[in-house]
Amino acid sequence: MTTLTIDTSAGISIGVVGENFEVLAARHETDSRHHAEHLTPMVAEVLKEAGISRPDLIVAGTGPAAFTGLRAGLMTARALGRGWGVPVEGVSSLEVLALAAADAGAQEVVSVIDARRKEVYALRARPMGADDVAVITEARVLKPAALAEELAKEPAVLAAPSEDLYPDELGERTVVHADPAVMVRLAASRKARVEAGEDLDLGTEPQYLRRPDVHGGAHAQPKAEGNPYQ
Repeated sequence: MTTLTIDTSAGISIGVVGENFEVLAARHETDSRHHAEHLTPMVAEVLKEAGISRPDLIVAGTGPAAFTGLRAGLMTARALGRGWGVPVEGVSSLEVLALAAADAGAQEVVSVIDARRKEVYALRARPMGADDVAVITEARVLKPAALAEELAKEPAVLAAPSEDLYPDELGERTVVHADPAVMVRLAASRKARVEAGEDLDLGTEPQYLRRPDVHGGAHAQPKAEGNPYQ
């Protein structure tokens, strides 16, 4: 059983995971603005390194993230799944970061991803078993200063994909990435819970918490309630 992982929530993370969650190949690109140029070559590289022509499963990060990058990653995952005839499952990118921080010992985590416009996407979670997290506060958009105030009142380990994501406002953090093994572990846990009767979503609907950065005249579009693309 081999799994291809694709996440474009913070840069581009591609990997191939084999049995027992062994990472057979992985690539990470911090460039968050040239997904079209990087995605396909990176997928080809990890498949070649892993010694497979196609995986048995694809797991994709569903964000939240910037519109263009997230759409590119999920469209690539869906297209490859259709072309290869393999299933595609989705997991929250913020929950993947939270599980990675839990692996490092965190007992309560606030995971964050850059939302641009001087804001972050944030989600609060706790470990639930070895391979899953329980979400305490769903993903939302916050100013870094507002999140810092929240963390001062309700302490938690901040999990971020880089050291330079608002270091002055957010301060100390655990740096984590969309690790391929963590993505597969989380997807496997969620699938087992679904098979046990829980109502959980493994779909690949992207988490767009607001509208894309499209300008009309001098002003950006206002924030949207929920997912404006449903």
